[in-house]
Amino acid sequence: MLARTVLRTRPAAARAVTRVSGAAMVVIGAVLVVEQLT
Repeated sequence: MLARTVLRTRPAAARAVTRVSGAAMVVIGAVLVVEQLT
């Protein structure tokens, strides 16, 4: 609830969280692909 309120009132923070989570998913995906190939 608090996180939702903070992200609504601070659009820059919301964008930062979106970018960080997106980057984390890309990294996790890359690690999984590498694991499958080795």
